[in-house]
Amino acid sequence: MNSVSGLFYAIISSATFGLIPLFTVPSINSGVAVNTVVFARFFISFVAMGIVMLLKGKSFKISKNDYKTLCWLSFFYASTSILLTLSYLYIPSGMATTIHFLYPVLVTLIMILLFKESGNWIVYTAIFLAVMGVAFLGHSDTGGSINTIGLTLALITVCTYATYIVGVRKSKVHEMDSFKMTFYILMNCAIIFFINVLVQDGGFSPIPDTETALNLVMLALISTLVSDLTLIVAVQKVGPTTTAILGCMEPLTAVSIGVYFLGETCNMLQIIGIIVILFAVILTIIGTQLRRRKVIKI
Repeated sequence: MNSVSGLFYAIISSATFGLIPLFTVPSINSGVAVNTVVFARFFISFVAMGIVMLLKGKSFKISKNDYKTLCWLSFFYASTSILLTLSYLYIPSGMATTIHFLYPVLVTLIMILLFKESGNWIVYTAIFLAVMGVAFLGHSDTGGSINTIGLTLALITVCTYATYIVGVRKSKVHEMDSFKMTFYILMNCAIIFFINVLVQDGGFSPIPDTETALNLVMLALISTLVSDLTLIVAVQKVGPTTTAILGCMEPLTAVSIGVYFLGETCNMLQIIGIIVILFAVILTIIGTQLRRRKVIKI
């Protein structure tokens, strides 16, 4: 029963994260600045996570060294959020989310190159397919290239989020309670974007209507808090590998939302690119798991 509920939580986690464009794009289109959108996302979710921790009786106590580590990890997490949101201004949100989903491939590559973990033919094939997938995504409907700025922003999020993941794995905070770590990451991101709003924009954008306010609340609660909490439960019940494989629901949800609700389009080459990237990520996860179990060699 645990495995069935774990699969359910894993699907909910990735699907709710894939809903980010549904709430973000309309908010930006209504005139709310990007910095205000991301601040609202992290501030509301940080407060909500604090309430969850209080209800569960979780401790907020943290050492100075752990908090320092979480501060620099929060920088990469915040960078991922703002750059991915900015990429929605230039390329379809589904495409941006699919490109962002390449981060497991880069995490694996970093672990092989910098931390001397062994590779295997499955992982190397996946990396090759990932590059091909991005190349397919780079073709627009007119036969030219997709917007370079948007493509670059989305690709940078692969680097920032992969760095965040590796940082968590290789630092002492990986032993920290998941709820506590998530709470402080969200809090730090809220602080970062509060400062960013004041410095870059000179103040917060006004919220024009109730619908936009609701979108911001849903962005924080559904696509951040629910996604993070169900991710924790899924990893506990079915493990990180199965959870990561089911993470393919994230780009699939984002693409579907973009096409059916946001008026975005995908040509055949881009659809092929999305499929190739999803296959590459699943191959990477499987290849990494087999390597750790020593089922296959280089």
